[in-house]
Amino acid sequence: MMNRQRVRALIRKDWRELSRNKQATVPLLVLPLVFVIIIPTAIILLGNNPALLATVNGLQAFIDNLPVGITPDGYSTRQLIIYAVIVYFMAPFFLLIPVMVASIMASSSFVGEKERRTIEGLLYTPLTDRELVLGKVLVSVVPAVLLTWGSFLIYTLLVNVLGGPILGGMFFPTWTWAVIIIVLVPLVSFLATCLIVAVSGRSTSMQDAQGSAMLIVLPVIALVVGQATGLLLFDVSVALIVAAALLVVDVVVFVCVVGRFQRERIVTRL
Repeated sequence: MMNRQRVRALIRKDWRELSRNKQATVPLLVLPLVFVIIIPTAIILLGNNPALLATVNGLQAFIDNLPVGITPDGYSTRQLIIYAVIVYFMAPFFLLIPVMVASIMASSSFVGEKERRTIEGLLYTPLTDRELVLGKVLVSVVPAVLLTWGSFLIYTLLVNVLGGPILGGMFFPTWTWAVIIIVLVPLVSFLATCLIVAVSGRSTSMQDAQGSAMLIVLPVIALVVGQATGLLLFDVSVALIVAAALLVVDVVVFVCVVGRFQRERIVTRL
């Protein structure tokens, strides 16, 4: 049976160490700043400005290929662009935020212990392999999810305050967005972090771990970007089905990572 107290102690220890690492914490604020404030503000204030549509990569093609009937009737061109971008186009970025944040933090999980010369003491603690891997995963997942949820609240307030008067009232969020933020964000973050923690245990330096982490996260990012916008075009039930499938994948990946975790191998590679 898993000892929750030991897992919580490991998480608190790592959070204290991460809080002292400015190189790891500062980049965590840049990504939400761009996606949550800068881009939506520019879209709402500038609307259908051709220069803006050309500047944001893929935005013009997204608007041109938007399916008929997914936006409210009677919207002007500017209103349609604002609604489509805020409700649909920005969705993948809110799944990218936890993945990127978790990748920055998780890449230093075991390799960070090696560089601080604390890995041997950690591996010889009473923590089981499952507790150790779960603790290292949650160290990154919890802040990544909380940061994304906080970003979502700011985004919701911002787009309704700035866009509400243009679109005729509060228009965000939708129920599908609620499922994506509350359910899919933790599941996607957990999946990416499990993979990165597994790589960190086999790396010899922080640079090596971060480089390997990006190679692992890139397919996850591609999947997120490719599917998230299309996912929003369906109803809540489809989003929940996707979430259920992702939950199964998360469990399988976690079990595999724990099964392949070898303390002796980590110690011999110090």
